[in-house]
Amino acid sequence: MKKLKFIIIDENLEFRNAFKAFLLDQYDAVIIGEASNAKDLPQIKGIIRMADIIFIDLMMTNKSGIALAKELLWFYHHSLKIIAITMQVEKVYLITLIEAGFKGCIFKNELPLHCDKALYSVLSGGFYFPDEIQFGYVNRLEY
Repeated sequence: MKKLKFIIIDENLEFRNAFKAFLLDQYDAVIIGEASNAKDLPQIKGIIRMADIIFIDLMMTNKSGIALAKELLWFYHHSLKIIAITMQVEKVYLITLIEAGFKGCIFKNELPLHCDKALYSVLSGGFYFPDEIQFGYVNRLEY
């Protein structure tokens, strides 16, 4: 079985290191690239298409994760599999993520609980979004 290849884009070095350790331990994965934000992206541009999954934090200082995902999908390939990682439960809406091209979303504090389901679903060609995001969108429509 081939090893899964991941790219992580998140400004928080401590989180990136912990997430890398988790992915390596749980999935025997290969972290083929990482960046702290969009400015660091040129360092890994040559390998973006090689990733099975790209994890992008939604809240970054120089460019939002949503804008970055749209840019990557525009310049590289619409079939990239991008999963949002965030702490912003109340500020994230399903339609915004889907329109930006994300295939899934995982809240950072719930990574160990939901990573398996998210990876399986996205790698199988589906989507994975937590109920909080789905219900947030439905509730927003009611107003």
